[in-house]
Amino acid sequence: MALTSTKQRQEIGNRLKEERERLGYSEIQIAQLLGIPIDAYIRFEEGLADPGIYRMPRLSSIGFDVLYIITEERHIPGLEEDLLLQKFRSLSLKGKVSVFNTIDALERLAPNLKRKIRSVKRSKTD
Repeated sequence: MALTSTKQRQEIGNRLKEERERLGYSEIQIAQLLGIPIDAYIRFEEGLADPGIYRMPRLSSIGFDVLYIITEERHIPGLEEDLLLQKFRSLSLKGKVSVFNTIDALERLAPNLKRKIRSVKRSKTD
């Protein structure tokens, strides 16, 4: 039993091609990235075969909007998100580790902070 219908494969193939062209890659480049023969990749774009979910992380790693390929919904980051991502990407490995450590610490503190904020709010209303 096929997991995707012919129509779904064709739609996914069209969006896959749109993304490849949007990013300026050739069919052969994407086939090589995925480690498959060019004719197999062309079958994906033509909607004759389903690329499957296991190939999506590789496509995502080079800029394909995988959400769009699968659902036809674009992930459009906001200006702040773009700026954050640009700054994060420009950090050294040490800087990136520091960001993740800070996020981990904030997540551990969050329950305590929420309780403290609620108690301050209650004391102000009393």
